[in-house]
Amino acid sequence: MLAVEPNNLTDSFLRFASKASNILHIKTEADYNEALATIEYLFSEAKDEEGDPLNDLIDIISRAIEKYELSQEEDVVSFAKQASKINQEISVLRVLMDQHNLSLSSFKNEIGSKSLVSMILNGKRNLTKEHIGKLSERFNLNPGVFFNLRSV
Repeated sequence: MLAVEPNNLTDSFLRFASKASNILHIKTEADYNEALATIEYLFSEAKDEEGDPLNDLIDIISRAIEKYELSQEEDVVSFAKQASKINQEISVLRVLMDQHNLSLSSFKNEIGSKSLVSMILNGKRNLTKEHIGKLSERFNLNPGVFFNLRSV
């Protein structure tokens, strides 16, 4: 006869899994924080000896935390790759527009017509040295912020 009845084991595990689902399958930052808090608690309760079942639970939750962290790193790497493809001067211009609640026509004195600003934002034209100088003066910026110095 088996020492553990499969039916009882299955029922116990399903009850555990339903209560701990959010820390076993971490999907949100809140789940992640709860899993970290649970691990911290388990560290204080578990004995540092082989065979303590709490150490097995720590291993299970640690794997879930690691899986979530790796998925977050992939998102960050993907974002960084996409961001690195964006032209620096376009990024700066968009940030200025957003932070100062500006429209295309707001740059008449620094760049010129709305259509020219639109072409610059769409990557069809570049800011000139004169544009950068006027924008730097207006927004009190170092002109270097318009250049992608990482590619130099």
